[in-house]
Amino acid sequence: MQFRWPFRAQGANRWSLAESQQNFRAYGACDQRGRRFVRPPADDEPLDPAWRPIDPATDWFEDSADEERRPWPDDGAALCWWLPSFWGVPEDPSYDPDFELVIDVGAVRSERDLHGVLKRELRFPSFYGMNWDAFRDAVTGLVPMPERLRFVGWAELELHVPQAATMLREQLKRYGETVQGFGGGLHRTTPDGRTPAVATGSDLVLWTRSQRTGQAPQAETNDRR
Repeated sequence: MQFRWPFRAQGANRWSLAESQQNFRAYGACDQRGRRFVRPPADDEPLDPAWRPIDPATDWFEDSADEERRPWPDDGAALCWWLPSFWGVPEDPSYDPDFELVIDVGAVRSERDLHGVLKRELRFPSFYGMNWDAFRDAVTGLVPMPERLRFVGWAELELHVPQAATMLREQLKRYGETVQGFGGGLHRTTPDGRTPAVATGSDLVLWTRSQRTGQAPQAETNDRR
């Protein structure tokens, strides 16, 4: 399942495949608890010479929430992102700017990773420059922004890449100041929607384009700690 949707954590796998690869590169295991079980590969377990870790900036995968999914491929090589046979995303995917887009940034561990996630989820062009000037150019003139934009895993992003989290928030704030009907102010809520007495972390940020409803745009953050 995660081979097809490597950014999705599911079932017994507490980490997504992409995040597990990042952890393995950092300390040699998919998570800290698994470090004691790691062993060198056996002679009969060769690594494909062409294999490489997932690169969020260049490897495009299907949206696991898409209701119109393609059937599972007959040949598993279609799911191998490092091979020419990789099927990627469907050709000419439909894009509706009037829907809510949820972007999971919980597995991001570097600014480049964040730009790769933004490029993939917001459908930036292939020549996207992977920097904040390029981000501003993309959202102000190259791609349509969704009606509602949420970031899940914001607490993890602030913990692991605080400078990138700050820059993204500033870029969205600047975008909201220049584009009519899009923006928001950050506040924190508990899962039941109430504002806690002490806000210790943020797991979700919501930016809303509201020119259709006439309501003031807002951003909210769920505190799950």
